[in-house]
Amino acid sequence: MRDPNVALYLAGWPRAGDFGVIADDDGAPVGAAWCRAFGSAPHGYGFVAPDVPELTIAVVTEQRGRGIGRLLLEEMVLEARRRAIERISLSVEADNPAIRLYADLGFVEESRVADSPTMVLDCRVM
Repeated sequence: MRDPNVALYLAGWPRAGDFGVIADDDGAPVGAAWCRAFGSAPHGYGFVAPDVPELTIAVVTEQRGRGIGRLLLEEMVLEARRRAIERISLSVEADNPAIRLYADLGFVEESRVADSPTMVLDCRVM
């Protein structure tokens, strides 16, 4: 929370419209994903529009490569659909291996800031 770039996604959790999931392994949290919509500045790196919540995801370093990120993302997409959210976005550094996962799940690059693409998923597409 000391980093304002991170606090932006967490401060006041949960605000109206925020939603997320936590992955655990025998009760120990190993990952989380959450969405937050931003109406105006300040907003996150993956901001597209006020009606497009930004997705944030984190998996404990030692737990990566086990499919946890995919499960978290799939659950977030299902929840977005349950909430009738049409699109969700995220920002990712181009050299982050997770970019392949996002593309596999249907996220497409909408814009780019420096070397960080902003990707969007149309949740209406199955």
